[in-house]
Amino acid sequence: MFGSLRASGHRKCSCLLVARRSSSTSSSTHNPPSVSLDFHRDASLAILTLCNAQRRNALTYSMMHQLDAHVNTLHEWSRDISQNNARVLILTGSGGSFCAGLDIKQDDDKDVLQDGREMTQHMSRVTNCIQALPVLSVAAIDGNAIGGGAELSTCTDLVVLSRQSTIKFVHASRGASPGWGGGWRLQKRVGRRKALRMLLLGESVFGEEEAEQLDYADYVAEEGESSLDAAMRLVVDPILNLPCSQSVRAIKRVVSVADGDEDVIDTASGRLRYVATDATDDDSMTKEYNNTAVKSEIDAFLQVWG
Repeated sequence: MFGSLRASGHRKCSCLLVARRSSSTSSSTHNPPSVSLDFHRDASLAILTLCNAQRRNALTYSMMHQLDAHVNTLHEWSRDISQNNARVLILTGSGGSFCAGLDIKQDDDKDVLQDGREMTQHMSRVTNCIQALPVLSVAAIDGNAIGGGAELSTCTDLVVLSRQSTIKFVHASRGASPGWGGGWRLQKRVGRRKALRMLLLGESVFGEEEAEQLDYADYVAEEGESSLDAAMRLVVDPILNLPCSQSVRAIKRVVSVADGDEDVIDTASGRLRYVATDATDDDSMTKEYNNTAVKSEIDAFLQVWG
């Protein structure tokens, strides 16, 4: 199942990714918004791609459902005992952009995720499950990561930027607050003071500036190089050259536990930890998250969402 797309070397795989990215861009006017999941390098590498290029990969409700389904597949892939190759996930966008957040111009007004509580719980679960994957996860960011897209950039282990990329949390300027886990994760990534500047004062992350001095990002692409190609060169190739995937998973787990991730996520299942407020009712609407940071972010989002 997971080995359907294979490439023997970096150059071949890189060409495959470039061709696939170009195809996604050219066909965006014909295909509905979607999220694709592909496996490469004998299923050691998974690439999750947001495909809504006309809207700079803003997420529709349908894309959110697809993200959830793909994340479940990724957990099967990364935890399958018979599948020992799983090592790296790349999260990226098509058409030269990463993600512009929620697509506010979508037509579907009947989806359950239109309800603010349903959406924030859904996307918190998705982003936390990406964070909980036992493989190394990388956000490869070309163009803009705005609003919810900026939040998505916080749920991976590493961030690779192109020179032209921008990450900006625009929630406060639009009368909102983060609700997909980006607020508390941002604080862990950059610290309290910088997180407040980014969330309230609109301080942005620019690829060109990060190339001079890394702060938010872990790597910046060379001039003219895409973030995806840079991620392949700087992260995927070195990880795939390690002697075994078990060491990748073991080290990821050690670091995750030390960082307190297990307070938020059950690493065995990849699910958010929560406790039911009513033991007789299994409805997620009646459950409180076991972690104060997660719960406070969801509560804050609902206060301003209305």
